[in-house]
Amino acid sequence: MTTNDVVMATSAADSAAVDDIRSRYAELLGRQAALGAAAFAALGATGPAFDEAHHAVQAFIDQAVRPQLRAAVQLIFPASAGVERARLLVEGLLGDTQLIEQTAARIAHATDRVQVVAHVEALRVLVEALLGKVADLLLPALAQDSGVSLAELAAQLPAATAGSAPAAQPAPQAHGHDGHAGCGCGEEDDEMPELDVREVPHAIRHATVFGAFDAVPVGGSMLLVAPHDPIPLLRQLAERSGGRLAVGYEERGPEAWRLRLTRV
Repeated sequence: MTTNDVVMATSAADSAAVDDIRSRYAELLGRQAALGAAAFAALGATGPAFDEAHHAVQAFIDQAVRPQLRAAVQLIFPASAGVERARLLVEGLLGDTQLIEQTAARIAHATDRVQVVAHVEALRVLVEALLGKVADLLLPALAQDSGVSLAELAAQLPAATAGSAPAAQPAPQAHGHDGHAGCGCGEEDDEMPELDVREVPHAIRHATVFGAFDAVPVGGSMLLVAPHDPIPLLRQLAERSGGRLAVGYEERGPEAWRLRLTRV
């Protein structure tokens, strides 16, 4: 999604609703990217690692992707019926939802690991494209139509990753230090999902990381690549996870900051 543009809305509430929906989408896409990276990392693993990653993707589809698709089809698309310039866009988006469902079915039924990973990546691309069109094209069109209350519509939409985030329990506050802060299982960096947010629009950068970290299980880690030392983001992640966050700096600039984020 490219969400740096200023949205012209008929009310401040509708403008805020657009930002809220975009943030939900960014969380969903961040979590999806992390789950896909985990499946790819487990491609050659022995034991149950790949099956667990496969099942996590399917659960995410059922608990997060499909609810957002239903909300779009049942709430957002019908609200566009009276907006002339949105009609052709909605017709295309309906076709996109069918492609997503077909790809989700392939993920559920595929048994070959390489095929599973390929379908998971295809799903990521399709979902990102659909939500990007909704966020960057359809929502701004609706925001300019006085007959549509985006604030009321947003209140009916499901949470970004409802039912799919791991439970967090109180624990010590997040801390930062050099070296590796991990689960002690001996995993190397290339076995962890990596999220590079340097090209992610600033408006949705934090939400994208929130979604990605939601996909990290207890004892697991992800690598975050940021354009600066993300201290405010780390504070928000610590609060969001109930303090169950350990931070290890792998690289400190000047072009990139690489951090290992572990759910403890």
